[in-house]
Amino acid sequence: MAWILNYQPKIEHQHIHMGNQAVEDESKSDEAEVMEDTPDAIKKKELADGDLIEKLKPIFFNNEDDVKLFLKQIKGMKSNDITDLVNRWVKEKRISDYGNSRKGGLWRILHEAGLYTKTKSNWNGRVS
Repeated sequence: MAWILNYQPKIEHQHIHMGNQAVEDESKSDEAEVMEDTPDAIKKKELADGDLIEKLKPIFFNNEDDVKLFLKQIKGMKSNDITDLVNRWVKEKRISDYGNSRKGGLWRILHEAGLYTKTKSNWNGRVS
């Protein structure tokens, strides 16, 4: 009977509701982050980033440094802030307006990469 007193079940995942908020155990997401840091995952991410940069370069006058800076700045930004930045960079001649590339091409690339999740209609309404 002593073993019952010392028994402690292993808790692998907690989900606690607090009003409208849910608090979850972070241990599962930590495992996902560790998996993303494997050499293969890093190489795939670098290839994807390289492809994204190559797709964006023509819109940024082939200025790779501006593309990298833009991607760094929009990381975690709200959609409206991204379109505000695009408008500012168009005025500063850092983003091309040739053939309305900022309207269709830039939206498509960012949308497909998951960096701008709103619709093209929303994008076109905010990008001047």
